[in-house]
Order: sequence, then structure tokens, then C-alpha cells
Amino acid sequence: MIETIYHQYHKNVYNYIAFRINNHHDAEELANDVFVKAIKGWKSYNQSFPMEGWLIGIAKNIVTDYLRKTMRRKFLSFDSILELVSTNSPEEIVVINEESRQLMTAMLKLRDKERQILSMKFATDLKHSEIAMILKISESHVGVTAHRAINKLKKFMEEDAI
Repeated sequence: MIETIYHQYHKNVYNYIAFRINNHHDAEELANDVFVKAIKGWKSYNQSFPMEGWLIGIAKNIVTDYLRKTMRRKFLSFDSILELVSTNSPEEIVVINEESRQLMTAMLKLRDKERQILSMKFATDLKHSEIAMILKISESHVGVTAHRAINKLKKFMEEDAI
């Protein structure tokens, strides 16, 4: 059963973590930690709560601990961009690297709650209702916060492009 859960949810858990910490290697380790923690806490799982939401909630706590411990901000390295887009030309890679840098810089200007919501929304495709359950806020609050955070990102990126 755990193997099935791992295969079904690992990608979204990993995507959420990678989106938040911007480090492929550490994200993989932390994603595995999520499942270890889930196995240890299996008896506390409330079956009325969606499994993915429970796992992302664990991931959120693990990411918070990780960020507290490292207290450093990382940007996508050129090597990680090359790994992701190895079929692109060098010019395209430079553009992608710059856009990634701008996005990560803009993300760092957002409040933590805004980053969490956008990470859950775009890295895992969780619905607003699921994000609301994980963060213990209203669904409308998730929607409003996501909308405002996206607008802030656009503004920050436009300012950075000037």
C-alpha cells in the first residue's frame, strides 16, 4: 500500500518541495523524508482528509524546517538549467536562466504564505479547497491570496526587467 501511495504522490510532493527550495538534490531527499514521516505517522492520518493534502502538509513542515536550518537563498544554477533543457540552444538556455532568476528573485519578495500557496497551486496542481485544508484557511482566502501574489510577481518581474 505504501508503495502505491509513493508512486501515486511522489511527483507532486517532489514538485512542491523543488518549487519551494529550488534544489533538485535536496528536494529528492526531502520528498523521501516526507514518505518516511508519513509511514511513521500513519496512525495519525485522518482518512477524511485527502492523502495528497496530508502528504503536502508534511512536506510543508519539512520544507519549513529545511529553510530554517539552511537560512540561505539559492537560485537555479546554470548546470541545473542545462539538465532540464538540454535540447535548447545556448542562447535559449541563457534566456531561460535569466527568466528563472527573475522568477526566483520575485518569489523571494513575496510573503511566506503567498509562496506556499503558489507552490501548492502550481507545483502540485492542488485545488484551492485542498490548499485551504492544508493551511487551515478559507478557500476564498487561498484564491484571493493566489491572485494577489501572481499580480505581485508580474509587477516584481516587470520592475526587474527595467
